[in-house]
Amino acid sequence: MYSDILLICNGKAGQGKLEALLKDAIPPLLDVCTNLTIHPTKDKGDAERFCRENARSFDLVIVLGGDGTVHEVINGIADLEERPLTAILPGGTCNDFARSLHIPMNIKQAVQLIVEHPLRKSVDLVKTDDRYFSNFWGTGLISQASDNIDVGSKGVLGKLSYYISAFQSIQDAPIMTVKVKTDEEEFEEEVVMVLAANGKSIGANALPQSISLEDGLLDLYLVKRTGFPLLKEFFLMKGTGDVSHTFEDIRHIRTSSLEVELSEEEKFDMDGELYDGKRQTMKVLPGHMDFIVGVEG
Repeated sequence: MYSDILLICNGKAGQGKLEALLKDAIPPLLDVCTNLTIHPTKDKGDAERFCRENARSFDLVIVLGGDGTVHEVINGIADLEERPLTAILPGGTCNDFARSLHIPMNIKQAVQLIVEHPLRKSVDLVKTDDRYFSNFWGTGLISQASDNIDVGSKGVLGKLSYYISAFQSIQDAPIMTVKVKTDEEEFEEEVVMVLAANGKSIGANALPQSISLEDGLLDLYLVKRTGFPLLKEFFLMKGTGDVSHTFEDIRHIRTSSLEVELSEEEKFDMDGELYDGKRQTMKVLPGHMDFIVGVEG
Protein backbone atom coordinates (compact mmCIF):
# COMPACT_ATOMS: atom_id res chain seq x y z
CA MET A 1 0.00 0.00 0.00
CA TYR A 2 2.86 2.38 0.84
CA SER A 3 6.42 2.53 -0.38
CA ASP A 4 8.17 4.54 2.34
CA ILE A 5 6.66 5.37 5.75
CA LEU A 6 8.23 7.73 8.28
CA LEU A 7 7.20 7.17 11.91
CA ILE A 8 8.03 10.13 14.16
CA CYS A 9 7.78 9.40 17.87
CA ASN A 10 8.67 11.17 21.10
CA GLY A 11 11.95 9.61 22.10
CA LYS A 12 11.68 10.95 25.65
CA ALA A 13 8.49 9.10 26.48
CA GLY A 14 9.34 7.12 29.59
CA GLN A 15 8.28 4.26 31.84
CA GLY A 16 7.85 1.85 28.96
CA LYS A 17 5.03 3.82 27.35
CA LEU A 18 6.80 4.37 24.02
CA GLU A 19 7.95 0.77 23.81
CA ALA A 20 4.41 -0.49 24.39
CA LEU A 21 2.96 1.86 21.77
CA LEU A 22 5.60 0.90 19.21
CA LYS A 23 4.95 -2.78 19.87
CA ASP A 24 1.33 -2.25 18.84
CA ALA A 25 2.14 0.04 15.90
CA ILE A 26 5.14 -1.43 14.09
CA PRO A 27 4.02 -4.96 13.04
CA PRO A 28 0.84 -3.84 11.20
CA LEU A 29 2.77 -1.00 9.49
CA LEU A 30 5.47 -3.38 8.27
CA ASP A 31 2.75 -5.39 6.52
CA VAL A 32 1.70 -2.43 4.35
CA CYS A 33 4.97 -0.76 3.36
CA THR A 34 8.28 -1.48 1.67
CA ASN A 35 10.39 0.61 4.02
CA LEU A 36 9.60 1.86 7.53
CA THR A 37 11.85 4.56 9.02
CA ILE A 38 11.46 5.24 12.74
CA HIS A 39 12.74 8.57 14.07
CA PRO A 40 12.60 9.01 17.87
CA THR A 41 12.89 12.72 18.67
CA LYS A 42 15.75 13.81 20.91
CA ASP A 43 15.01 17.46 21.81
CA LYS A 44 12.33 20.10 21.34
CA GLY A 45 12.21 21.10 17.68
CA ASP A 46 13.78 17.87 16.44
CA ALA A 47 10.58 16.54 14.83
CA GLU A 48 10.05 19.81 12.98
CA ARG A 49 13.63 19.95 11.66
CA PHE A 50 13.64 16.31 10.61
CA CYS A 51 10.35 16.64 8.72
CA ARG A 52 11.40 19.85 7.01
CA GLU A 53 14.54 18.15 5.72
CA ASN A 54 13.24 14.64 5.01
CA ALA A 55 9.43 14.37 4.85
CA ARG A 56 9.26 14.90 1.09
CA SER A 57 11.03 11.55 0.64
CA PHE A 58 8.12 9.62 2.19
CA ASP A 59 4.62 8.95 0.92
CA LEU A 60 3.24 8.70 4.48
CA VAL A 61 4.37 10.44 7.67
CA ILE A 62 2.94 9.08 10.93
CA VAL A 63 3.14 11.03 14.20
CA LEU A 64 3.14 8.91 17.34
CA GLY A 65 2.79 11.41 20.17
CA GLY A 66 0.75 14.18 21.72
CA ASP A 67 -0.30 17.61 20.54
CA GLY A 68 3.20 19.08 20.92
CA THR A 69 4.77 16.50 18.60
CA VAL A 70 1.91 16.89 16.12
CA HIS A 71 2.40 20.67 16.16
CA GLU A 72 6.10 20.25 15.36
CA VAL A 73 5.51 17.80 12.51
CA ILE A 74 2.88 20.04 10.93
CA ASN A 75 5.24 23.01 11.09
CA GLY A 76 7.94 20.89 9.47
CA ILE A 77 5.70 19.81 6.60
CA ALA A 78 3.40 22.79 5.96
CA ASP A 79 6.00 24.87 4.06
CA LEU A 80 6.97 22.05 1.70
CA GLU A 81 5.80 22.26 -1.91
CA GLU A 82 5.06 18.53 -1.93
CA ARG A 83 3.44 17.57 1.36
CA PRO A 84 3.11 13.86 2.16
CA LEU A 85 -0.02 12.22 3.50
CA THR A 86 0.06 12.42 7.31
CA ALA A 87 -1.48 10.28 10.04
CA ILE A 88 -1.62 10.52 13.83
CA LEU A 89 -1.30 7.77 16.41
CA PRO A 90 -2.40 9.46 19.68
CA GLY A 91 0.19 9.19 22.44
CA GLY A 92 -0.33 12.30 24.58
CA THR A 93 -2.64 13.56 27.32
CA CYS A 94 -5.34 15.30 25.29
CA ASN A 95 -4.60 14.44 21.64
CA ASP A 96 -6.87 17.27 20.56
CA PHE A 97 -6.06 17.38 16.85
CA ALA A 98 -6.35 13.59 16.61
CA ARG A 99 -9.82 13.94 18.18
CA SER A 100 -10.67 16.65 15.64
CA LEU A 101 -9.82 14.12 12.92
CA HIS A 102 -11.97 11.45 14.65
CA ILE A 103 -8.95 9.23 15.30
CA PRO A 104 -9.62 6.50 17.91
CA MET A 105 -7.71 7.01 21.16
CA ASN A 106 -6.91 3.30 21.26
CA ILE A 107 -3.55 2.83 19.53
CA LYS A 108 -4.47 -0.50 17.91
CA GLN A 109 -7.65 0.95 16.45
CA ALA A 110 -5.77 4.04 15.23
CA VAL A 111 -3.23 1.83 13.42
CA GLN A 112 -6.09 -0.04 11.74
CA LEU A 113 -7.25 3.22 10.16
CA ILE A 114 -3.90 3.42 8.40
CA VAL A 115 -3.57 -0.19 7.26
CA GLU A 116 -7.18 -1.03 6.37
CA HIS A 117 -8.82 1.08 3.65
CA PRO A 118 -7.67 4.46 4.97
CA LEU A 119 -9.94 7.46 4.52
CA ARG A 120 -8.03 10.63 3.65
CA LYS A 121 -9.15 14.25 3.69
CA SER A 122 -7.58 17.58 2.81
CA VAL A 123 -7.96 19.74 5.91
CA ASP A 124 -7.40 23.42 6.65
CA LEU A 125 -4.34 24.76 8.42
CA VAL A 126 -3.88 28.29 9.72
CA LYS A 127 -0.77 30.32 8.86
CA THR A 128 0.30 32.88 11.45
CA ASP A 129 3.13 35.39 11.08
CA ASP A 130 5.81 32.71 11.35
CA ARG A 131 4.09 29.47 12.45
CA TYR A 132 1.20 27.18 11.55
CA PHE A 133 -1.49 25.76 13.78
CA SER A 134 -4.00 23.03 13.12
CA ASN A 135 -6.30 23.12 16.13
CA PHE A 136 -6.45 26.43 18.00
CA TRP A 137 -4.81 29.72 18.94
CA GLY A 138 -5.66 31.49 22.20
CA THR A 139 -4.59 34.21 24.58
CA GLY A 140 -5.76 35.50 27.93
CA LEU A 141 -7.24 32.93 30.29
CA ILE A 142 -6.48 29.98 28.03
CA SER A 143 -2.77 30.77 27.70
CA GLN A 144 -2.54 31.67 31.41
CA ALA A 145 -4.12 28.32 32.23
CA SER A 146 -1.57 26.49 30.09
CA ASP A 147 1.26 28.49 31.64
CA ASN A 148 0.06 27.73 35.18
CA ILE A 149 -0.40 23.99 34.72
CA ASP A 150 2.24 21.81 36.29
CA VAL A 151 3.36 19.20 33.76
CA GLY A 152 2.61 16.41 36.22
CA SER A 153 -0.96 17.58 36.72
CA LYS A 154 -1.84 16.71 33.13
CA GLY A 155 -1.62 13.06 34.02
CA VAL A 156 -3.36 13.49 37.35
CA LEU A 157 -6.23 15.74 36.27
CA GLY A 158 -6.31 14.84 32.60
CA LYS A 159 -8.27 16.26 29.71
CA LEU A 160 -10.60 19.22 30.17
CA SER A 161 -10.43 19.07 33.95
CA TYR A 162 -6.94 20.52 34.12
CA TYR A 163 -8.03 23.55 32.06
CA ILE A 164 -11.05 24.05 34.30
CA SER A 165 -8.89 23.66 37.39
CA ALA A 166 -6.46 26.26 36.07
CA PHE A 167 -9.31 28.64 35.20
CA GLN A 168 -10.68 28.33 38.74
CA SER A 169 -7.26 29.11 40.20
CA ILE A 170 -7.28 32.53 38.55
CA GLN A 171 -9.23 34.53 41.11
CA ASP A 172 -9.32 37.86 39.26
CA ALA A 173 -9.36 37.38 35.52
CA PRO A 174 -7.33 40.26 34.02
CA ILE A 175 -8.94 42.30 31.27
CA MET A 176 -7.17 42.72 27.94
CA THR A 177 -7.95 45.34 25.34
CA VAL A 178 -7.86 43.70 21.94
CA LYS A 179 -8.18 45.18 18.46
CA VAL A 180 -9.61 42.72 15.95
CA LYS A 181 -9.74 42.90 12.16
CA THR A 182 -11.60 40.19 10.24
CA ASP A 183 -12.75 39.75 6.64
CA GLU A 184 -15.76 41.98 7.23
CA GLU A 185 -15.21 44.17 10.30
CA GLU A 186 -12.76 45.94 12.55
CA PHE A 187 -13.41 46.63 16.25
CA GLU A 188 -11.95 46.93 19.74
CA GLU A 189 -13.12 44.89 22.72
CA GLU A 190 -12.28 44.34 26.39
CA VAL A 191 -12.00 40.61 27.03
CA VAL A 192 -10.52 38.01 29.35
CA MET A 193 -9.90 35.45 26.60
CA VAL A 194 -9.55 35.20 22.83
CA LEU A 195 -9.87 31.80 21.17
CA ALA A 196 -9.51 31.10 17.43
CA ALA A 197 -10.57 27.53 16.71
CA ASN A 198 -9.82 25.56 13.56
CA GLY A 199 -10.23 22.13 15.12
CA LYS A 200 -13.00 20.67 17.23
CA SER A 201 -11.39 19.80 20.57
CA ILE A 202 -9.61 21.53 23.45
CA GLY A 203 -8.59 19.74 26.64
CA ALA A 204 -9.98 16.52 25.13
CA ASN A 205 -13.49 17.99 25.08
CA ALA A 206 -15.50 18.76 21.96
CA LEU A 207 -16.09 22.36 20.97
CA PRO A 208 -19.40 23.40 19.34
CA GLN A 209 -20.22 21.12 16.44
CA SER A 210 -20.50 23.95 13.92
CA ILE A 211 -16.68 24.14 13.72
CA SER A 212 -15.23 22.46 10.65
CA LEU A 213 -11.73 21.64 9.45
CA GLU A 214 -12.88 21.84 5.84
CA ASP A 215 -14.78 25.13 5.55
CA GLY A 216 -11.90 27.57 5.05
CA LEU A 217 -12.95 29.50 8.16
CA LEU A 218 -11.75 30.15 11.71
CA ASP A 219 -14.25 30.30 14.56
CA LEU A 220 -13.26 33.27 16.74
CA TYR A 221 -14.58 33.54 20.31
CA LEU A 222 -14.08 36.67 22.43
CA VAL A 223 -14.97 36.17 26.09
CA LYS A 224 -15.84 39.25 28.17
CA ARG A 225 -15.24 39.37 31.92
CA THR A 226 -18.92 38.73 32.57
CA GLY A 227 -18.59 35.61 30.41
CA PHE A 228 -15.91 34.10 32.66
CA PRO A 229 -18.41 32.07 34.78
CA LEU A 230 -19.82 30.63 31.54
CA LEU A 231 -16.53 29.15 30.33
CA LYS A 232 -17.13 25.71 31.77
CA GLU A 233 -20.57 25.58 30.17
CA PHE A 234 -19.07 26.77 26.88
CA PHE A 235 -16.42 24.05 26.83
CA LEU A 236 -18.97 21.42 27.76
CA MET A 237 -21.53 22.57 25.19
CA LYS A 238 -22.37 20.08 22.46
CA GLY A 239 -24.79 22.20 20.47
CA THR A 240 -24.58 23.66 17.00
CA GLY A 241 -24.87 27.15 15.61
CA ASP A 242 -23.66 30.57 16.73
CA VAL A 243 -22.46 30.55 20.33
CA SER A 244 -23.33 34.25 20.63
CA HIS A 245 -26.99 33.27 20.56
CA THR A 246 -26.45 31.07 23.62
CA PHE A 247 -23.93 33.14 25.58
CA GLU A 248 -24.37 36.90 25.19
CA ASP A 249 -21.01 37.58 26.84
CA ILE A 250 -19.12 35.40 24.35
CA ARG A 251 -18.83 36.98 20.91
CA HIS A 252 -18.56 34.50 18.01
CA ILE A 253 -17.25 35.42 14.56
CA ARG A 254 -16.37 33.24 11.57
CA THR A 255 -13.64 34.52 9.26
CA SER A 256 -10.98 33.31 6.82
CA SER A 257 -8.37 35.82 7.98
CA LEU A 258 -7.76 37.60 11.24
CA GLU A 259 -5.54 40.22 12.83
CA VAL A 260 -5.35 40.48 16.63
CA GLU A 261 -3.51 43.29 18.39
CA LEU A 262 -3.24 43.42 22.18
CA SER A 263 -2.59 46.45 24.36
CA GLU A 264 0.54 44.79 25.74
CA GLU A 265 2.61 41.66 25.19
CA GLU A 266 0.94 38.42 26.27
CA LYS A 267 1.50 34.70 25.94
CA PHE A 268 -0.16 32.98 22.99
CA ASP A 269 -1.20 29.32 23.21
CA MET A 270 -0.92 27.66 19.81
CA ASP A 271 -1.98 24.02 19.85
CA GLY A 272 -0.76 23.74 23.44
CA GLU A 273 2.62 25.40 22.78
CA LEU A 274 3.27 28.81 24.34
CA TYR A 275 4.70 31.83 22.48
CA ASP A 276 5.10 35.51 23.41
CA GLY A 277 3.74 38.42 21.42
CA LYS A 278 1.50 41.45 21.12
CA ARG A 279 0.18 41.06 17.59
CA GLN A 280 -0.83 38.05 15.53
CA THR A 281 -2.11 37.61 11.99
CA MET A 282 -3.88 34.44 10.92
CA LYS A 283 -4.95 33.18 7.51
CA VAL A 284 -6.76 29.93 6.81
CA LEU A 285 -5.13 27.78 4.13
CA PRO A 286 -7.99 25.61 2.80
CA GLY A 287 -7.18 21.94 2.38
CA HIS A 288 -3.47 22.56 2.94
CA MET A 289 -2.53 19.08 4.23
CA ASP A 290 -3.88 15.59 3.66
CA PHE A 291 -4.54 13.47 6.74
CA ILE A 292 -5.85 9.99 7.35
CA VAL A 293 -9.09 10.48 9.31
CA GLY A 294 -11.61 8.42 11.19
CA VAL A 295 -15.35 8.25 10.73
CA GLU A 296 -17.38 10.89 12.56
CA GLY A 297 -19.89 9.74 15.13
